[in-house]
Amino acid sequence: MKVRRDIASIPVRSAGETWQAILDLITGAGSVDVATLKAASSVMESLIADEHPATVPIVVKGYGVRLVIYCLYNEAAMEAGKDIDAITWNPTGGAEWKMTAPTEAGDVTWMNKTLKTRAPRITVHDVACLPADDDGDSATQNQSLTINWGILDRP
Repeated sequence: MKVRRDIASIPVRSAGETWQAILDLITGAGSVDVATLKAASSVMESLIADEHPATVPIVVKGYGVRLVIYCLYNEAAMEAGKDIDAITWNPTGGAEWKMTAPTEAGDVTWMNKTLKTRAPRITVHDVACLPADDDGDSATQNQSLTINWGILDRP
């Protein structure tokens, strides 16, 4: 199971403010490795500024259900405003949580190298590909669901 949150980004929030809003959402009492999340700020702010989380989510998994976070930009961000629906669990509260985020193919190597030393629970992947451990239910592979409501009228 997964839960989705949309967070207004540029121009409502800067990339740094967006990352802080994500941190506020995913951390709380009992969170593990909060300092590493803060250490990952420059990398995460860069991919947020590049607008990749508009189409492919930042995914937090480990404790509780999978959390997928999309960022909203431009008019969609302005319409959404700064409110973010709270979640009922602390996804970074368990010892096994991890995060993946999308970026451009050319940035994957240097970002992962940087994150390995600063925030080893976070990895980035090519925005055009699923991360290596994804189970296939991310936005890049979802098939649209079509419901034939007319079938309900049949005898």
